[in-house]
Amino acid sequence: MSGDSTAPPARSAWADALKGLLILLVVFWHVVLKTYLQIDWRIGMPIPGAWGLAGDVIWPFLMPLFLMISGCFAATALARPWAIVFRTRVVRFLYLYLLWTLIHMMTMWAFEDFPTFVPRSVAEFIDAVTISPPNTWYLYALALYFLVAKGLRRLPRWLLIGGAAALSVTVSAGLIDVASNRGSLLYNLLFFLLGLSFAPQIRRFAARPRPFVAATSIAVYLVAFGVMRVTGSEAVPGVWPAVSLIGVGMGIVVAPILPRIPGLGRGLGWLGVRTLPIYLLHMPVLALADLALVGWLSNARIAVQLAAAVLLPVALTAFVVAVSTMLGHLIVRDRLLWLFDLPARRPPAGLSRREAPPRPRARLAWRTTVAVLMVTAIGVSTIRATAISGCPAEAPRQPASHAGEVSIGATGDMLLYDVNHSVPADRGRGHFDDVRPWFTQDIVTGNLEQVISADTGYDKCGQHADCLAFRSAPDAAEQFAGFDLLNLANNHTGDFGRAGYANTRAHLADAGVRTVGDRNEIACTQVGDITVAMLGFAPYDGFNRVTDLRHVRQVVRAAAARADIVVVHAHMGAEGAGADAVTPGTEVMYGENRGDVIAFSHAAVDAGADLVLGHGPHVLRGMESYRGRLIAYSLGNFGGGGVFGAEQSTRYGAYLAVRLRADGTMIDGQLRSVRFEQRDGRPVRDPDERAVELIDQRSRRDFPGTAANIESDGSISPRR
Repeated sequence: MSGDSTAPPARSAWADALKGLLILLVVFWHVVLKTYLQIDWRIGMPIPGAWGLAGDVIWPFLMPLFLMISGCFAATALARPWAIVFRTRVVRFLYLYLLWTLIHMMTMWAFEDFPTFVPRSVAEFIDAVTISPPNTWYLYALALYFLVAKGLRRLPRWLLIGGAAALSVTVSAGLIDVASNRGSLLYNLLFFLLGLSFAPQIRRFAARPRPFVAATSIAVYLVAFGVMRVTGSEAVPGVWPAVSLIGVGMGIVVAPILPRIPGLGRGLGWLGVRTLPIYLLHMPVLALADLALVGWLSNARIAVQLAAAVLLPVALTAFVVAVSTMLGHLIVRDRLLWLFDLPARRPPAGLSRREAPPRPRARLAWRTTVAVLMVTAIGVSTIRATAISGCPAEAPRQPASHAGEVSIGATGDMLLYDVNHSVPADRGRGHFDDVRPWFTQDIVTGNLEQVISADTGYDKCGQHADCLAFRSAPDAAEQFAGFDLLNLANNHTGDFGRAGYANTRAHLADAGVRTVGDRNEIACTQVGDITVAMLGFAPYDGFNRVTDLRHVRQVVRAAAARADIVVVHAHMGAEGAGADAVTPGTEVMYGENRGDVIAFSHAAVDAGADLVLGHGPHVLRGMESYRGRLIAYSLGNFGGGGVFGAEQSTRYGAYLAVRLRADGTMIDGQLRSVRFEQRDGRPVRDPDERAVELIDQRSRRDFPGTAANIESDGSISPRR
């Protein structure tokens, strides 16, 4: 993979073809892991999972095989004088590693959502280039491996092989964590030493095509990998190294066949001698493509998503390799060779500048400059096109109850009444009378899970009797007096079409109640000197989807950039009497992906959210303190209009009041319990404080190390 001009003169076609194949697989793996699987796929088919499995299949042998081939060809290089090896291998690779780490760092600063580590400070950069190597770690590894190998060169071969065997046993026993950065470096050193020790045998073996043996080795590797995955034994000591070793052996016996494949063999060989520019350039190129594609495809129509799910990994891999190769060619033509090699040395000792070989005249690097400017222009245009605006210039203003802080009051799911079923009979009048005295916070909010509108002529249920579509007449909006802002991002505000959704917003606005819920919508309020932003999320199109974590981070970050405090409403998770537990992983209901509620909530807080208000399960769930921010995974039902509350466990709800400082940290909080009967759904105060008891129990059960501090009287204190 080094692709350097000082490689041994006797280049092998099989080695170049194998390197070409491996660099394709490296780019493919990054395409799948960093871009393809980041898309919010909604096609309902396991195609993304199949591509993800393909990426998993190649990973165990990918870098070990690269290092073994490098070690094989290092055997000849190490026979040269120490001064030459030190300059052309150790110093050169360290130079390129530092140079391209800096270039990648500066490039990646523009791509906040690309899932790769970018040093953002001097301390992080020092850590990156010493302890936790970033994307160009292969160069770092080669420099270290050549240094180690040269130092071991004079040792007897049997001792070198013995050292490799000892390292193999150490890795197999699980004494080295091969998943960590330092463990990975030691693990791959094993294969470099194996390639170095058995270079003649590997060359002879790999030069003879054995189609039957190659086919058998592929089958053996796939079976070994399949057994490892099915049994879940990846973490068992020795299993992963064994599968890697089988994969490396497979690569050695497959390599001689590659050059003999018509067309493909020559192309792989051509790529094989260009691995260095592809390796160095492919990540920034992929990051730019990622910026343009992930958001667009996540929100694309199902037909577009289906086509992309099938074709994108191969098409994007080909695109990234082609662009990286083209940029590398322009760099060479413009004689910017210091990007791929050490700067030219001074004339050899004893020769004057006149006697020294003439250096090529400097040229204006216009090709590379134009290409970089074009790529930069595309990147800037894409960033601007995909940018999410934060708070509007003129947000509503109101005085603060207490200077330097903001208080938030919040409920879970609310349904006033259902006109289609005439429940409750009083059409929800006085629905909140018993609990409205609680609504004293600066901002009172909740999740409105219904439409407020006259008949729109559209009903999502049609003639299906078992379908639920909730609608109240326009005058119902007046009953929400005391609420400042309601979330509409859920699965029932669209029950009566876009007209019903628009009418709901309009009727609530006429009643003095603001709403939030549209995709990319951020509702801001100026409370004294503090700006509060509120966002709504749900698992459905048209809203900010809880399943699209890339977009979650983008929209929360956009809100945090303009607001002091960010409050997130999230309609998420499975629902019903048995849905009170919060566990990692995706939750599914009625065949719908309702999101990974923990991953969503943590992503929101990581991006700048200060309070996460969950609803949707219709039962109470636990509360967690994550990075000093409170996450309420479900506040249950705050009344139900006679439709909610079919089971006793769904007839409890909570009113959460939280005080936050201007920096978003919690001062304190208070939980109050409500209950209601199915016949009228009216929320009333619960003297038994059953909701407080349930939330506390479930918090400690589901989050033993991060549960919110809840006292028996419902008071909440910050977790220390």
